[in-house]
Amino acid sequence: MIIAASVLYFDEKKYDEVLKLLKKYDNIETHQEDKDNGKLVITIEAENNKAIEDIEQDFKSHDFIIDLAHFAFHFGEEVEKVLAGGEVPDFDITKPFTRKRLQ
Repeated sequence: MIIAASVLYFDEKKYDEVLKLLKKYDNIETHQEDKDNGKLVITIEAENNKAIEDIEQDFKSHDFIIDLAHFAFHFGEEVEKVLAGGEVPDFDITKPFTRKRLQ
């Protein structure tokens, strides 16, 4: 399980649409919001990196989403598996966290 702590930047005039989009996902929680300035702090729980990337692509497809910036990741079991000699298909322990922005 991977947990990403992220900030979702959006068009503040489209707040209701953002909430509707977020309700599609049982694995996303909202923690802090600044709807006047178009910012939400969210956490995403996912089984792997691909699941997070799929969410990013969905967000990117909506014109009211400006950016999704990840600020922290918790890799938990994935790190333990790699350190114990196991493999996690989309996890590379030699590449530490880097901030990724929607393009």
